[in-house]
Amino acid sequence: MSFQRFLTGMLLSCFSVIAPAVALAASFPDTAGTAYETAFGELKEQGVIQGYADGLARPNGALNRAEALKVILSLDRSTKDRASWYQGNLPSMPLFWDMDQAQWYAPYVEAAFEKSLITGYPDGSLRPGQALRVEEAVALLMRTVGEGTGLGTNADLSPYIENKSQQWYTSAVNGAIRRNLIMHQGRLRLGTAITRGQFFDMAYRLSVVRKTNVAAFSGAEPVVAAALSPAPVTYATVPVSPQRTTTSTLPYASEKYFAISIPAISLNDLTVTHPHDPFSKDGILEPLKYGVGHLFGYPGAGGKIMVYGHSSGYPWDLSQFTKIFRQINRLSVGDRVYITYSGSLYTYEVTQKQAIDAADTSPFNDNGNGEELILYTCWPPDSISQRYLVHALPVGAAVAVR
Repeated sequence: MSFQRFLTGMLLSCFSVIAPAVALAASFPDTAGTAYETAFGELKEQGVIQGYADGLARPNGALNRAEALKVILSLDRSTKDRASWYQGNLPSMPLFWDMDQAQWYAPYVEAAFEKSLITGYPDGSLRPGQALRVEEAVALLMRTVGEGTGLGTNADLSPYIENKSQQWYTSAVNGAIRRNLIMHQGRLRLGTAITRGQFFDMAYRLSVVRKTNVAAFSGAEPVVAAALSPAPVTYATVPVSPQRTTTSTLPYASEKYFAISIPAISLNDLTVTHPHDPFSKDGILEPLKYGVGHLFGYPGAGGKIMVYGHSSGYPWDLSQFTKIFRQINRLSVGDRVYITYSGSLYTYEVTQKQAIDAADTSPFNDNGNGEELILYTCWPPDSISQRYLVHALPVGAAVAVR
């Protein structure tokens, strides 16, 4: 059965976190003129962030939990020094079952746990490679100043963040709003992955509040028109109209929050679901009852996006989604794949196809080529010996207004 051995094989290494390489460039060209320019510049000056080997900061890229811990601990001299101490004094036994003490992030995890910044999940995992959600980011930042540990009162409904009252993160959101840590452009959407720009801007504001010992950040708001949501990826050869467009002019747009259409193989408006538990076999399989599953990055965030589905199943399994990806090998270079995510329609173009060994994770380890969509299924049909991958690159995005 497809994905029956998804996590018992080597694919777990896809969740391993690779430390960003240090950039030697004096600035970040991709933050110049954006709403995040000041935050990235100040944090770089403080030695909190370094950027990537190509000199870019990728403000619209996703941020995982391990990277966020490193940034948070680097904001304060004492916690930064404690993490440095752990680099030479790591316990042999990890704090969480899904951690590797040989990874770059292990000292930061030890120091963060010691400071009660993290506790892990109920199943004993940390999930260091998982994309950080907005509410998790706010809670982590507020814990550094001793706030956000309780429910608190009903959250003030700020125009800059979508919020629900009396949730585990309510107190943290309240604190972030009071301290003016949230940029006044766009909206932070709870439950979605936070971008590097969004997180670093809040971290910068908090660092100013702490250093100046004031109640709230009072710096000037950016005057640029850049929104907080990830910018659509476009190519000069495929111009995308900046005008907001209704679904009536976008034939493959969906009314769903997350959906995929692949016209070349007659797949239309399939529900895409991110698993609640991406670290267990049952958790990975659960979304396939409703359509196809999703792992890693999100459309528009600049990283790897994997959409996976069944290619086969047991004879008695008559679910309409049991063989939903059985024909993805018929896709040709140049075919289009359409994904609706959070009200926007993203278009991808197939660039290559490949069959790989079931244990081969190399297609997910190269993050240097920007955003890429990967369709993934077990292969050949009625077997789990290989995996079939269809690679597609973004060609544009349009807002689907309903």
